[in-house]
Amino acid sequence: MDLRLVPLGFAGLIVLGTILLALPWTHRPGASMGWLDALFISTSATCVTGLTTVNVADTFNGVGQAVLLLLIQAGGLGIYTASITLVLLSGNRLSLVDEQTIHATVGRLREARPFDVFIYACLFVLLFELVGVVILFPLIAEASPGNSPGQTLWEAVFHSVSAFCNAGISIYPDNLAHWRHQHGSMAVVSLLVIAGGIGLMTLINLRYFYFWRRDPRRRGRLTLQTRLALLTALLLLAAGTGATLVFEWNHTLRNARGWEAVSWAAFHSAMTRTAGFNVVDIGQMNPPTLLITLGLMFIGGAPGSMAGGIKTVTFAVLLTTAWNALRRRDEVQFWGRRLRPKLSNVAVMVTLLAGACVVLAVGFLMLTEDGRPASQTSQRWMAVVFEAVSAFGTVGLSTGITSLLTPWGKVIIITLMFVGRVGPLLLSVYLARATNARLVRHPHEEVALG
Repeated sequence: MDLRLVPLGFAGLIVLGTILLALPWTHRPGASMGWLDALFISTSATCVTGLTTVNVADTFNGVGQAVLLLLIQAGGLGIYTASITLVLLSGNRLSLVDEQTIHATVGRLREARPFDVFIYACLFVLLFELVGVVILFPLIAEASPGNSPGQTLWEAVFHSVSAFCNAGISIYPDNLAHWRHQHGSMAVVSLLVIAGGIGLMTLINLRYFYFWRRDPRRRGRLTLQTRLALLTALLLLAAGTGATLVFEWNHTLRNARGWEAVSWAAFHSAMTRTAGFNVVDIGQMNPPTLLITLGLMFIGGAPGSMAGGIKTVTFAVLLTTAWNALRRRDEVQFWGRRLRPKLSNVAVMVTLLAGACVVLAVGFLMLTEDGRPASQTSQRWMAVVFEAVSAFGTVGLSTGITSLLTPWGKVIIITLMFVGRVGPLLLSVYLARATNARLVRHPHEEVALG
């Protein structure tokens, strides 16, 4: 499979979305939007990021919101199916358990067609989104008794799709801030976001793992990637919740009642690595909280998921590689399994290139936004760095400077969202391909480190 098909497909979808969103009949009466803003929002929706230069609720009518929803769904399905299809066709052999789980769903690994993978992924995604709609509908109806059934259904559909696809785009003027006291709705959105950020292969593996069976042969086995993805996601969720509680207890969480503070902190932690929904004002958070959020956004979700970032498994491999180096061990091991050294090299390369992209973008943003309103926020340079990391990680959280960006600043963020969406996937698949064996091996020589 030609790796260029993925960025070309996303680019074509973005162009189509830009044309549709720029048309007057997608806007509310009196609202207007330029081509650059249309390109920005189309990129954000297609790359399931969530950053917007205009208020979605005040700018787009029902038709415009439907276009956004289709872009989110197409972008989410695109990255979901592209991840597994590229792995299937890249020549990189998977584990026996991976082959068995795929065989149970889409057929034999080497006989699975991209179309079969696409159909199965569609059914899987639509199932989660349908469950989200069914649960959200009565919750929204109870919270907004003045809504018509059609409006309630539309709000449930939009937010269910946006949550599972990790887009973080809301059709409410205040995002999800007015849901802060509706713990049921917040829990449903959080679970949908986490499920979308776990990854298709992980969900398939969990589907065919029968933990209650005593016979190991009939119980199945969780793959190493599944265990790493779940454990890392759980630890990062707990760390983000704890840090938010500590640093925001007497600040943005001071008006929370009892367990509401824990609920808001957990919601923020879940959104930081995947989606851009928020129930508190990010721009009012303390610098330590923003710093922790930066790290979580950079890590992102699991491989092959709706989430962006360098991915949780990459982060786990990096930490374990460093730990083994500290203990003077040559091999990286997890739960009785060892990884090839090549995977550690890929993890380092993905992280370094991701960091270089963010640093380069921040440098350009500091030039384009120097002296502009975007640089005069309460956090100043932190707001610019936060915006860049959020764009690259396709998270969508912002301190409030998105609409204040200069035209060149918007172009930089658009580029960063696109690169952050397709770049890590293509790079990981490319580096995972088999290399040509070297005919000549040079002698070793030591160099000093540290």
